[in-house]
Amino acid sequence: MGSESIQIQSGELKTFSTSLGELQSIHPSDGAGSVFVKFSVLDAVNLNITLSQLPGDYDLYIGQIDPETGGPYFTVYPFDQPTVLNSSTNPGSEPENVFAQLEPGEYWLRIVPQVGFAQGLSQDLRDAKFELSLDGKTFNDTTLLSDDVLLDQQWHLFNTGIVGDWRDRGGQWLAAPNVDIGAPEAWKLAVDADLPIAIIDTGVDVKHPDLINNLWINSREIPGNGDDDDGNGKVDDIHGWNFVNDSPEMNIDESHGTHVAGIAGAQGNNQIGVSGVAWNTQLMVLDVFGGKPTYENSDLLDAIYYAVDNGAKVINMSLGGAFKLTPQDFLNSQDPEVGRFKSALQHAYENDVFVAMASGNDGTEYFDRNKWDSVGNFDAYTSQPAVFSQIFGNIASVGSSNAQNFKSSYSNYGQSISISAPGGDGSSVIVGVNALGDPIYANTSRTEILSTLPVGTGDVGDGNYGYLAGTSMASPVIAGMAGLIRAQNASISAPETLAILRAGAIQNSRLNSGVNQNYQANLYYSLQLAQNWQGPDSLTGIGQEIAPVLNLSSLTTAQRLTGSLGMSGQAGGDSLIGFYQVLDTEGTVIDALGNAVRPGDANYQSVALNSGNLVDGLNGLNLDGNSSLTRDYALSGSLSGVYLAPYVISGADTWFAWNEANADGIVRFKALGPNQFGFAAMPGSSGGDFTDVVISFSSDQIL
Repeated sequence: MGSESIQIQSGELKTFSTSLGELQSIHPSDGAGSVFVKFSVLDAVNLNITLSQLPGDYDLYIGQIDPETGGPYFTVYPFDQPTVLNSSTNPGSEPENVFAQLEPGEYWLRIVPQVGFAQGLSQDLRDAKFELSLDGKTFNDTTLLSDDVLLDQQWHLFNTGIVGDWRDRGGQWLAAPNVDIGAPEAWKLAVDADLPIAIIDTGVDVKHPDLINNLWINSREIPGNGDDDDGNGKVDDIHGWNFVNDSPEMNIDESHGTHVAGIAGAQGNNQIGVSGVAWNTQLMVLDVFGGKPTYENSDLLDAIYYAVDNGAKVINMSLGGAFKLTPQDFLNSQDPEVGRFKSALQHAYENDVFVAMASGNDGTEYFDRNKWDSVGNFDAYTSQPAVFSQIFGNIASVGSSNAQNFKSSYSNYGQSISISAPGGDGSSVIVGVNALGDPIYANTSRTEILSTLPVGTGDVGDGNYGYLAGTSMASPVIAGMAGLIRAQNASISAPETLAILRAGAIQNSRLNSGVNQNYQANLYYSLQLAQNWQGPDSLTGIGQEIAPVLNLSSLTTAQRLTGSLGMSGQAGGDSLIGFYQVLDTEGTVIDALGNAVRPGDANYQSVALNSGNLVDGLNGLNLDGNSSLTRDYALSGSLSGVYLAPYVISGADTWFAWNEANADGIVRFKALGPNQFGFAAMPGSSGGDFTDVVISFSSDQIL
């Protein structure tokens, strides 16, 4: 590479074709073949570092240079390991990539070939070429950052790592860089959600400088005239209402509502404070606590009706409580309060309002001991009102993830939780272990969520901001995202908004099944779907470049997809056609014992076409040669997330969408276009164009 130190600055892209042997001739290395590559950052840079075209399994680490030694900082224990800021350790020859926002200074990269020490590093591997890229350009070209002065502390939007500095171990990140909702990438697409987002919570400080320009204004009411101009029984309800004190005045003794409002919609790019998920929006503030520690259900229900009747497109409810009842028993209860909640939420559903609800904070062992065992299990017990997400397709129950990319320690958990979003975690983060193996903690609130607080009550910036953690913080992240999604296309309904949120989510295995399908919110991917919205077909077609399947994985169990199936036959013989449920685009099904069965396994056909997998209404359809038929469908979502795969029975043969499952090992199905599949009865002959049977789906709406 020609020099001892590489220099990089913002706007630059430097790529080197090199080898371990070449790097070892210039930079320090160890006996196992690892090499430390020193580089200098000349100005603040958003840097992507990539190893690609790898000849084997290489891992990539980054850290700071100790100015006293000119080498890496090292941990005191264990084993004097280099102190790592970030790492990429993909298996095999997959590319490695780390992202870092770095200040000017000296840094190192450690490239580690995964070769056994006894085996050593072969000369061939030492000489094999690969590419090392330091990219300070792409992030700047593909993202948009707000100029809010505290954005660098809002890791849930833009996670740059949260660096803590300790003299004995150097700078160390307390968070996993780039673990966020992808806001900078998403803001390049859209920043405005100019529609009403109702915050049903404690009172919101309507004079807060970061909220005052993003408040909903009741255009039917004349401010300060003492009259009920719009005739709704509430005098001067300009920005919302205090349902406890029956007044437009918000009680801001409790900071919760102000914090929640700022997460969803603090004004962005105004050179002060923080940014909301949506930079510009309309926050309708509805106080149901009135300065008290709890709320009355009657006030909460009145607030829901008010929000819906006054045009809210999104409602956030970061509140609730646990009940020692199964969700089924609670939802089937004849308790009048449950009925009243159903009526209010049905009103929201019928008026196409999206609702985000915090799933609850009972997920730690403390609550298992002090309430009841598994109180935080959303599948086993009730967190109300979030439980209503299990029967309404416009409601998202929201779990919380943390800055280390795990489920937050307190968050309720379960496959019935719709989606996870950043809600932060406790203030103690493990940064190492001592000689006895005891954890070393970094005590910081910075791994919680930074947002607005009532003016002068916070401890960040000018005192108008502070940190809190909870599913209460995760829920308004989803509410703000929903506002941005709905602002992209007026035809996107509330249930479709939830499906877009889930379809755009990342499946994060670190959530450990604490959320349905491990869905973790990503604003960038969801906004891409919203801006290219062609109706539900936009979602069912995801994954069809891999296999001819209909994707239903974005639907919750409360949702149904309606539409029409059309089939036409051009082959001479008759066919029996149907669909069965698979778990992925690889065709996996589950047998009666819960074992995964895949195409190519001996029992695949019997398991795949078991009655429990076959799709009601889309099974055993007789298609005569040179004819056509149509069928309407209403397909339900599933906890496990399902895809529908076609099969054809022709004569004595059964054919599947995966060649491994076919007796002749030949491909019989392929995607002809979005949501259109073709079947070939005799591949390689005149029927080899996959038009012997053509299957088309056309979906109408998500309910």
